[in-house]
Amino acid sequence: MKQNLTENEREVIKLITFFKKRGERLAQEGALTQEHEELNTACERLTEKIYAHADFREQVQEKTETLRGIIQDQAQCPNCGKSDMLKKVSVATNELGWKSNRYKCRRDNIEFTWNRPNNPWDMIPFLELCLQELDKNLQGTEMDEALKERAQGARDHMAISLEQLRTAIASADAERLRMEEQDVEMNKMLHEFKKYLMIEKIKMEPFSDN
Repeated sequence: MKQNLTENEREVIKLITFFKKRGERLAQEGALTQEHEELNTACERLTEKIYAHADFREQVQEKTETLRGIIQDQAQCPNCGKSDMLKKVSVATNELGWKSNRYKCRRDNIEFTWNRPNNPWDMIPFLELCLQELDKNLQGTEMDEALKERAQGARDHMAISLEQLRTAIASADAERLRMEEQDVEMNKMLHEFKKYLMIEKIKMEPFSDN
């Protein structure tokens, strides 16, 4: 059985397996009724839906985990300026609600919170704020043309990265919302079908040795 099924889905699959085996035996005995054949067909359709939804859920979860992993801290100790003795100790949330990694420098025996978010969802407003600061500096600070050109290039590169991040996050969030909506629908369907199958199983069990 697939490992990405929920406990509820596993229970329904077990019930479906019971009816499938019974249907196979009845077919061999030439005693398969139209009612049981229709039940088997409904069970097969539901099985396909369960596995298709489980696969979709797993894909969404994997995409979410992949997105979480794209933000890699280049943290450095604010005291010694090095990163080789850093150990992540926790996650801190700032006043804006952004989550950032908190580190301990074993060389200097100090703890500090890195100044960037640790996930792409919080990185979006962080980059938006950075762009606002860059635009303000470009407009209000006197600088030579070469420096201004480099600053503008950095600003444009950040804007492109932000747009790409927005697109990726919007797609992932839309898929997760669709998955959650399907979860609700699937759970309702499974609840009703499980009740029906349990009743049918109880009816059949006195006449079955399985």
